[in-house]
Amino acid sequence: MDSRLVDAALNGNSMELQRLHGADSLLLERDSLAVYPETILHIAAMSGQTEFVRELLKLIRPDFATRLDKDGFSAIHIASAKGFVEIVRELLIFNRELARLKSRDGRTSLHCAAITGQVQVIKELHDFCPDSIGDVTLKGETAFHHAVKYNQLEAFKAMVDILKQFNMLEIMSAGDEDGNTVLHLAVARKQSQTVKLLLSGDGSYREAVGVNMTNKSGLTALDVSDVIQQMVGEPTDFMLRDLLLRAGALRVYEIEDIDTAEVHHRQISVREAPPPQTLRQLLLHEISYLNPWRVWKMLANEVKKSPSQTQNALLVVAVLIATITYQAILDPPNGVYYGEDHVAANISEDLQEFLSFMVPNTIGFFASLAVIILVMDGFPLKALLGIAVRCMAASYVCGFLLIGPTSINASRLAMTIIGIMVFLDFVRFAYWLVRRWSKEIRNRSRRI
Repeated sequence: MDSRLVDAALNGNSMELQRLHGADSLLLERDSLAVYPETILHIAAMSGQTEFVRELLKLIRPDFATRLDKDGFSAIHIASAKGFVEIVRELLIFNRELARLKSRDGRTSLHCAAITGQVQVIKELHDFCPDSIGDVTLKGETAFHHAVKYNQLEAFKAMVDILKQFNMLEIMSAGDEDGNTVLHLAVARKQSQTVKLLLSGDGSYREAVGVNMTNKSGLTALDVSDVIQQMVGEPTDFMLRDLLLRAGALRVYEIEDIDTAEVHHRQISVREAPPPQTLRQLLLHEISYLNPWRVWKMLANEVKKSPSQTQNALLVVAVLIATITYQAILDPPNGVYYGEDHVAANISEDLQEFLSFMVPNTIGFFASLAVIILVMDGFPLKALLGIAVRCMAASYVCGFLLIGPTSINASRLAMTIIGIMVFLDFVRFAYWLVRRWSKEIRNRSRRI
């Protein structure tokens, strides 16, 4: 591998990457055909160099990101394990199918994130590819098996919340190659909090978990608890057994009809969520879809997955709408009235007329700004562009107050508050700029 590329990837030097590619457009192609399995994308992902990865993805073929290194992992596996959410997002935007790309032993990036407890990566992967949560390794292990094996409780909780939200709890009853469910593993490893989480739901929830499923050794989770208690007999063992018994767990010989016992090799089938049973459940189910942050993420994902031509068209339309609606503040219908100490729109004399025009105009303006923010998420200098958009929004609000039927004192107070908010936004941007500048200085000093 070209040493100049390696240095650029380690230091996150995007300009050097562009220079090298400009000087030799086949440099990356030749590197991808070399005998060594590790690519420059692996190195950049391992180093956490988001900007470098973003620029690199513009220059490579789609199959470049699917290559496995000597350990059998791709760049997205590495980024997921190390918790580099931004890099994972860039790779998924490049090719969302990478979420289901398997390593040499059958792990997906979700398995890797579960092993190291990277909760934010888990959520990001699920947003792009919900089906990946049911993927299994060559040993039949789900990401839940890995979270339990490596004692990653927070990652396990995050994935359980996802299953509850989409009514896919039956995935937790899947057995690995030995028929062990996550409950078998949690009991065997004496993870009391995990066991408590698995058994904390109602009857249907516990049934989905597979409380009385048997593994290939013919043992239920309660049988496993008995074996451990006989071997060691610690206080934790008694607590685990109590949790199991209260959840209705049985020993294999206590199951009256073996045909009714759940079998270890049950297949995972993801089905649509059944309608809630009660009015309260129905309301909670519907309200969950009104979460503003959830709606915003859904819109952001929809924009990211759309072709670049569609994004460009969206941006043009949004800018056009923002321009037209902003113009209505500068030049409202029927003009403006110039008083001794203030200026107001002529239509502001009639509150009904003023609101009938300004409310839909304001909705159109801020909706177009929202589209602009969504589209420019992947742009360079998006932090600076974000300040420009927010300042334009603040200017619109100030104009609205100045020409509206509000008192001059109320307008001045509101504009003062807006001014403070804009100032704080500039301070935040300056802090981000100083941090980035200092990081660049440190990188240069290391190279020297």
